[in-house]
Amino acid sequence: MGRRLGGGSEARIFGRRVIPGMRGGLFFVPFSCDLQLYEGRSRIGIAKENRKAGGRNMKRRRVYSVLLSAVLSAGMAFGSIAAPAFAAETEAVSEDAQKGGIVEELRIGITKDIEPRSLASEQGQFGRMNYNAFCAGTMLTRDQNNEIQPNLMTDWEIQDDGSTILATFATDQGITWHDGEPFTIDDVIFSVDYMNNVMASGYLSKVESVEKVSDTQVKMHVKDKAAYFTLGNSAVFVRIFPKHIWENIDDPSNYTGDDATIGCGPYKLVDVDEDARTMTYEAVGDTYLGKELTVKKVVVRTYDSQDALVMAVTTGEVDAMYDYSNPISATMLASISGVENVDSGKSTNLGLFEILFGFNKQPTDDVEFRKAVSLSLDYELLASTIGGEDGEIPGAGILTPASIGFDDSIAKLYQDTDEAQAVLEEAGYKDVDGDGYREMPDGSEMNVLVTPQYNQTKAALYQRLSEIVIDNLDAIGVKCTLDEECVRNAEAEEKLRKEGAYEIYIGYATQGVAYYKTAFLYMFDDPISMWGTCSLEDFTAAYNHLLNATGEEDYAAAAKELQQVNVKELVGVPLCWDKAYYPYRTDKYTGWVNYPGWGVINPDTWYNLRTIEE
Repeated sequence: MGRRLGGGSEARIFGRRVIPGMRGGLFFVPFSCDLQLYEGRSRIGIAKENRKAGGRNMKRRRVYSVLLSAVLSAGMAFGSIAAPAFAAETEAVSEDAQKGGIVEELRIGITKDIEPRSLASEQGQFGRMNYNAFCAGTMLTRDQNNEIQPNLMTDWEIQDDGSTILATFATDQGITWHDGEPFTIDDVIFSVDYMNNVMASGYLSKVESVEKVSDTQVKMHVKDKAAYFTLGNSAVFVRIFPKHIWENIDDPSNYTGDDATIGCGPYKLVDVDEDARTMTYEAVGDTYLGKELTVKKVVVRTYDSQDALVMAVTTGEVDAMYDYSNPISATMLASISGVENVDSGKSTNLGLFEILFGFNKQPTDDVEFRKAVSLSLDYELLASTIGGEDGEIPGAGILTPASIGFDDSIAKLYQDTDEAQAVLEEAGYKDVDGDGYREMPDGSEMNVLVTPQYNQTKAALYQRLSEIVIDNLDAIGVKCTLDEECVRNAEAEEKLRKEGAYEIYIGYATQGVAYYKTAFLYMFDDPISMWGTCSLEDFTAAYNHLLNATGEEDYAAAAKELQQVNVKELVGVPLCWDKAYYPYRTDKYTGWVNYPGWGVINPDTWYNLRTIEE
């Protein structure tokens, strides 16, 4: 069955024709449904009452004694033909790579803690590695060109003008959970309901219910005819949960039982060494979904900083680094430049740094003030600070050139402090008392709070960006104060965002969000955003058009609408278009595939990496 639009026409997902019978790729999915109880199953691990009580914490050096009975049958090869959506510097998978030996142990470095360890968490080592179709079983993945590829959802068809997704799952291919229980269609249905109604996840917000069609198929009923968006949105962050474990967990965010890590992905967690800060995973078999797993064991180690992590790559302590949404800074390139057997992992960065304006506060709710801010910024300095020699002054539409629907007719941003001051004068922001700083139009004091996103890994960069913004605004007579509390306190920063109480917020749109949901998601005043404060009529209409797009052409049109709205309303301001760097070693293995914005730790690694034959 091909992936088709209703009426039997061939679906186009992210600009390429889906062709059955070829191999593919990476990412995560959607859900909502009627909860169906699954009785009569066996219980392995912690009893029901222990699960409700929170289970037992994993001890240091605890070897996971879960059963693996994954009989993974072959015969599935998925994929597509597509023109690259963006430039990526990638090591092609050559015939020589296919002739190399099996990788017995791949060593990965990361800056995330070994806690928490739970299928319900996206944080820490465990949660972040699951972005790569790793331990968790993901419905869909994406490939090197960011195209959706099958995974546990092996096929799909959009029906009823975008109101229904007929989805087929690999429940007949012998896949088991890592405790030996079978993967069933009931797990899929349960996961939809659990994510929507217990976890309150925004990933599946457009899925209203799920109907069981057969033991391998469901129909997802989607509101607002948003099937296309749901498939795209679901291809990064959504994993399937084992019903027999999670149906008794009412508080998933705090559950830490031994079975909280049980997934049905290609690798299972087998060991945690809290002293060494490592987690060890083993392949569930020789194949997964019909594809050979060329990497047999993966050891993931936590480092305190990116400096330490990059050093570990250069010394050969680890083979590659992974840090979702945190490629190394351009300033760190010097430390790996010229180092033998180390590749910078340079690729297009799908994410970007941006300013979000608070529409719940003055003066940032005033478009004239926002225009003055935009005109005041030194984009050349911002570009070099963020991206080094690869930094590029961004366009006023925010979206990067790699984005679907990118409008190349929109001019680049520029600095003009004279024009910025003229705008402020005309709008009534004048220096009434002669102290060198402007007052509000009503004569009251103006002191704009500048809040950088809390990020331990890039704290120094966020500090520098804040300084540049404050200095630039000071030059046009706008007094600003750095939000010291949010710099120090992650909880305070999160509270400020969720309450929409910020004024000028410097944040980062991650590659997973920026490519499909766009960087505008962070600005949209809607429960799916959690950050946004903008409810302007034209912006809301354009973003809802994006959410409810019926296909790629309609989606691209909505994206262009959003860009044009931003030119007029300045809902946000991009600070730089740059490159992403995820260093890896080239002396032991071949077959690395560098995903733009993600690096070489991705599903293609699990199926293509080989030892270099002497």
